[in-house]
Amino acid sequence: MEEFLLRKMQSILGWSDDEGDGIFCPGGTISNLYSILVARYHFYPEVKTRGMGVLPQLALFTSEQVITPHRQLLIFCRI
Repeated sequence: MEEFLLRKMQSILGWSDDEGDGIFCPGGTISNLYSILVARYHFYPEVKTRGMGVLPQLALFTSEQVITPHRQLLIFCRI
């Protein structure tokens, strides 16, 4: 079903099957985790093969109202 919906969304945008990709997330916290991991991989792809020890000290700026699950995600991601 996910694949069908992704292809439908791509066709609405006028994209071919090989021009897009995506995932569906069960909630906001896991969506934020995915976005942090994708951004980290985008800037430091070597993390996949060499591990998190090769990363510099990373930072993520948030408001003071950041909720506890998001704080835990940042700890999990070593940010």
